[in-house]
Amino acid sequence: MKRNVLILGISTLLFSFFFYEQRAGINFALFSVALVLILLFDNMQRIRDTRWVLFAFLSLLSGFFVAWHGTGTSIAANIVALSVLACHSIIPKTSFFPAAIMSFYSYISSFVYFIVDLAEPKSPREQPEEKSEKKHMEPAAKIVIAIVGFAVLVVFMALYRKANPVFREFTDDINLDFISVRWMGVTFLGFLLMYGFFFIRYNENLYKKDSEAPSKLNPEENSSTESSLLGFKMHISSEAMIVTIFLALLNLMLLLLNVLDISFMANGGNLPTDVTYADYLHKGVATLIISVIFVIFIVMYFFRGSLNFYEKSASVRLLAVIWLVQNLIMLGSTAFRNAIYIDEYSLTYSRIGVYVWLILTGFGLATTVLKVYAKRSLWFLIRTNGWAFFTVILLLGTVNWDLFIARYNTQNSKEIDTEYLTALNDNALPVMHEVYQKQMAESDFFTNNEGFFQMFDINISWRDMDERTIRFKTRYEEASWKSWNYDDYVTYNSLPHE
Repeated sequence: MKRNVLILGISTLLFSFFFYEQRAGINFALFSVALVLILLFDNMQRIRDTRWVLFAFLSLLSGFFVAWHGTGTSIAANIVALSVLACHSIIPKTSFFPAAIMSFYSYISSFVYFIVDLAEPKSPREQPEEKSEKKHMEPAAKIVIAIVGFAVLVVFMALYRKANPVFREFTDDINLDFISVRWMGVTFLGFLLMYGFFFIRYNENLYKKDSEAPSKLNPEENSSTESSLLGFKMHISSEAMIVTIFLALLNLMLLLLNVLDISFMANGGNLPTDVTYADYLHKGVATLIISVIFVIFIVMYFFRGSLNFYEKSASVRLLAVIWLVQNLIMLGSTAFRNAIYIDEYSLTYSRIGVYVWLILTGFGLATTVLKVYAKRSLWFLIRTNGWAFFTVILLLGTVNWDLFIARYNTQNSKEIDTEYLTALNDNALPVMHEVYQKQMAESDFFTNNEGFFQMFDINISWRDMDERTIRFKTRYEEASWKSWNYDDYVTYNSLPHE
């Protein structure tokens, strides 16, 4: 118990120290190092677990990219990596999707479980079969409870003072100037997050299935000639015939769609009058992703059991694979449309998102093909696709996408969308300055009464961008070392200085 309290106390204080009134930067990298060391201090045997070492390395690497970029995607990647590490520290062999669910549940329920655990005689870090023999609360636990209780009282007192002027006047004689309510709030938030991080809550049945369920189907458990489809009992041969007809019809429909789509792109066909290219791409992608998810679920349902080992199921298996491959072709044509759209207009977050979802759904289809041919289980798909999601999240955190988009559009777009460019984060400021200076040098313009440069019917507020530059410089110069990140450093030194 003493070790648990020490771990919780140190991690909470470190959270407050690194993140109170700070922006994303080197603080995330150092905090990731601290959490990895604390987990090792808690159990040195973890260093012998190869998977734990891998997740610890990925946590440190994602923290490094926060120190490099300081963007929302890098922060999200770091949080996800640390959460997976925390889960694996308590419940090894957990795959990504269950780990993400259990981590999220642990974070949002940490306050409730903290109260519940105070009333329990055993530590929340003990395994269910381990019983604590101590019935008296440790002194260290009393200190933590007193600090948390005092913090909660101060927060509520501040809230009540703002809500009720009578109560505020009554408590005016109480001098609480030495206490920062914001600091108390951040520290309390850190306490709850650290409680969820170190005391992962998990469902034993879900964990058992995730860690023990085989990746291949067992022929002995799926050799029955009796089957059911949508709740109707039938012989396996009847199910195979129904599935064959169903898959044949779906293949014909999708073949027609793919032929029309490919011929449309090859011949430069015109869209219906009420459909724009943006609608054609984005709405089509959303529907496509939903349809592919349905495809995967349908194939999973058909090949959930006995049909995998039915001796006359070769035609069914072939039709399922052809249908999956056709869906992959449909994904490829969508990726091609997205590339044309980016080339014609510009790169945006939504168009990057299209590629991300196409990659993930394509991987899902590929693993479903493997499931059909290699007779894999549902848990094989969950585990494999879960780690694909995890990998994509980590890779997204390695790039400053705002800066990437700004550079790509200024170098490759036929016409720069200045409105979208100015909506990007401060790391794109040097690129904005280059664009505006180039436009002013090459274009005829005049200045209106509101301080806007008007060029080719595009209003560019130089004054607004200049004010934004000044705000960035001021924030950078006043920032603590804990908020330092490399991209802000490069941005600051790339901007014009008087």
